[in-house]
Amino acid sequence: MGLLDTFYSTKGPLGVWTPVVVVLLNALGVALGLGVVQLFKFLLKPQYDLAKLPQPPVADWVLGHVKHLLRKDYHRVILGWAKQYGRIFKLRILNEWTVVITDPAAAAQVLATVPGRTHNYKHIDEVLGGPGKISMFGTPDEVHWRNARKATAPAFSMANVRRYYGGVLSAAGELLSRLEAEQGALGAVDAEPLLQRLMLRATLEGLYEVPDATALPGFDELASNILLLMAEANAQVTDPLRAFFYFTPIAPLVSKHVARCRAALKQVVMFHGRTAARILARPEPSPDNTLLWACLHRLRHPHTGRKLTPGQLHPEVGMYTAAGFDTTASTVGWCMYAASLWPEQQQAVAAELRAAGIFGPAAVVEVAANAEEAEGQSGPRRPPLRLDAQHCPGPEELAKLPRLNAFINEVMRMFPPTAVSAERLTPDEPVTIMGMTFPAKTVLWCITYGIHMSDANWEDAAKFKPERWLEDPRCAFAKSPGAGGAAAAPATAGGAEGPAAAIGGAAEEEPPNTAPRRFVPFGQGPKNCVGQNFGITVVRAVVALLLRRYHVDLHPDMDTSPEGDKLGGGGGGGDGNSSGSGQAGGCRHSAEDTARLTHVAVITKLKKLRLVLQRRDD
Repeated sequence: MGLLDTFYSTKGPLGVWTPVVVVLLNALGVALGLGVVQLFKFLLKPQYDLAKLPQPPVADWVLGHVKHLLRKDYHRVILGWAKQYGRIFKLRILNEWTVVITDPAAAAQVLATVPGRTHNYKHIDEVLGGPGKISMFGTPDEVHWRNARKATAPAFSMANVRRYYGGVLSAAGELLSRLEAEQGALGAVDAEPLLQRLMLRATLEGLYEVPDATALPGFDELASNILLLMAEANAQVTDPLRAFFYFTPIAPLVSKHVARCRAALKQVVMFHGRTAARILARPEPSPDNTLLWACLHRLRHPHTGRKLTPGQLHPEVGMYTAAGFDTTASTVGWCMYAASLWPEQQQAVAAELRAAGIFGPAAVVEVAANAEEAEGQSGPRRPPLRLDAQHCPGPEELAKLPRLNAFINEVMRMFPPTAVSAERLTPDEPVTIMGMTFPAKTVLWCITYGIHMSDANWEDAAKFKPERWLEDPRCAFAKSPGAGGAAAAPATAGGAEGPAAAIGGAAEEEPPNTAPRRFVPFGQGPKNCVGQNFGITVVRAVVALLLRRYHVDLHPDMDTSPEGDKLGGGGGGGDGNSSGSGQAGGCRHSAEDTARLTHVAVITKLKKLRLVLQRRDD
């Protein structure tokens, strides 16, 4: 009792602070003890073939390679390591091993056979939807994933995509109106927010059949709120201490940024909750109705079988809303960026569209303003635009344009929006991949950017060459041990030929016994992107519309090259001294310039995309 009175009361040597200091010291001792235990467990855990894998030099004895992953261009750092250490190597993140994979055959095996996702997916879900709110995207529960995936996969059949396509055309009319108004007023357009708005409208009005998404409370702030939360989620993924701080009660009190995130989260949850409630309030859809809202309406709890409440459904609604709008908008943005860097490729696509009569003059119609709208307007006002569906191409017509699809394929190869995705966590027992056995609970990271940009997988990987897709109908697949780690197997039935075969295929699992894919913008295996049919249809339509109507160039403030240091053909990816396109017109930016403009987060995108648009003469 004497010791307790001395150290756990105000009678100690530090007075009233004595018990506080003692408790803190005890907590620190416990934490250090647990840390030592975890370190010994890490050192004594069976390594199997991990010990045989090369690894880059460790930056910090405690943090391992974390310091490198905190760089803004860490996807390029990993690509450099892949060139130096091979297509399978290891990193240490604190006290955990991560196996980095840029070999197509190994990636295909991992994504097809290792079901577990890392905690990062769950973490992203919780930042976007609130603690405990986990969607199909982030759940570690295979029953939950299988239940939601099976229920919603039919929503993205091509028959349904044709139904959603009208919403895309409607939103594209607003996009054109805003682009022309901004170009006329400012001489340039800030494209990313407008593309994100288009995708939100296309998602809400198409997939959920909301009559007028722009009239919904919170619609105008939804994109910026989601982007703020996604950026925060990415920061937490690469900084575990930040994640710990973010979820403490004092975080919003001492950090204005966290307070903004909490306010944004409240608005996002409210918006998705209202959308979920609106879906569930509709009458029971007929069994043959497989539109997304109907699939979500029929979704049941994976374990109880009960109908979901709006609070239980909102993570799935939020997942489909956030995942679809950001990836697709970013892909279109990268296409506009590439069209500006390689003007000869832009002209070739525009010529194909003109020859095919795609989005010709009759497709875009000016809408006469009524008297109420005209009243009070000062100065000339550009009439709003809409698209006449009767004069617009359908999804099938767009899929048959070889040069358009080759251009989009090459953009998605060099600038994949999901550049750093596709992590998997081995289960509670060791797994064998490509003859190598890895211990339980090892992270296997099939990094898309490394697969797409590795010289071991592609000839002239750093060059922007849409022609590669025109010359080789099976360009998406590895062909030999030197180009993919395994001999190519014959393609099975059901795989379309031509450039369109690489993107926009069926959302179901890929047929067995195909050659390993070296082009995986939508992932692969059973957990590939369920909405890829819809996403690529939107990309084709918007890219075709913009390049048919406008000549696109970058605004001067997009050029980050020092004055007098214009590289005549930087590849936009890979090594900065690569020759890039080499054709007339060249490319103003080096790979380093593009890296400086790139924000690597949950979705890899440009930090800004300012474009100058000029109407083409028909």
